[in-house]
Amino acid sequence: MKEFLAENKKIFENYLSTRLKELDGMAEPIGSAVKYALDGGKRIRPILCILGAEFMGKGFEEIKNLALGVECIHNYSLCHDDLPCMDNDDLRHGKPSTHKKFGEGMGVLAGDGLLNLAFEFMFDGEHNQNYFKAVAYISKMSGVFGMVGGQCIDIAAGDFRQKTLQEVIELNMLKTACLFKAALVGSSISLGANDQEIESLEEFAEKIGLIFQIVDDILDVTSNEKELGKNINSDIKENKITYLSICGMEKAKQDILHLENEAIEAVAKYGDRANNLIKLAKFLTNRSK
Repeated sequence: MKEFLAENKKIFENYLSTRLKELDGMAEPIGSAVKYALDGGKRIRPILCILGAEFMGKGFEEIKNLALGVECIHNYSLCHDDLPCMDNDDLRHGKPSTHKKFGEGMGVLAGDGLLNLAFEFMFDGEHNQNYFKAVAYISKMSGVFGMVGGQCIDIAAGDFRQKTLQEVIELNMLKTACLFKAALVGSSISLGANDQEIESLEEFAEKIGLIFQIVDDILDVTSNEKELGKNINSDIKENKITYLSICGMEKAKQDILHLENEAIEAVAKYGDRANNLIKLAKFLTNRSK
């Protein structure tokens, strides 16, 4: 899976580099801030778009603008999440957060610009009805019924000791898993996935999204800034609600394995079509950064 991720990350980065040249005429400093915000990261969400296409027997070419759009949405959310009024992080992708580099106002505007660019990229060209359904799905998963809704809960959460485990799961489902669904399921919808396939992929994306967030919680207290490329112990410093703070390390690790089994079970019936999805679930369970 490491080789698969590296190869497809390179494919995406090459396409991103080509499309970013279109921003050369943008006014400064917003042009530089947008490019800066898009530079770096694991590119998990574009790769999920690629996996959705692979599941449907297609390749990167068919979903390249969806992948670009989803990654713009993800990075717009990081620009805003890092702001002092949100998660208050000054390090992202191993470098100063966008607002630390360009100022808070430009950090907000870079996020705004990326959100709009996402839809400019996704609507580039001619598309069929399935594609428009996919963009609508991505919009919902990244909006107030998805990722934005999760961030709202996160900000309003207050003292984590007053929250239940179910509330933590709901937060993580919205804030993290919904954008995983946007990428994987949105990609498959654009290529004509049927209702059963969509349901299976949604369940898979939800489980690996929860895995991803719980592992993030663990790495926040066990890793280092150089390895993660962002601040460590940030959840503790901000008194943030996390799965780990409620369940503890041992149960969190047990639950990750349980979620991995559920993710695999959701797509195993599709045989070879799901091979790389299953490998990804196992990889995310054991990631160290």
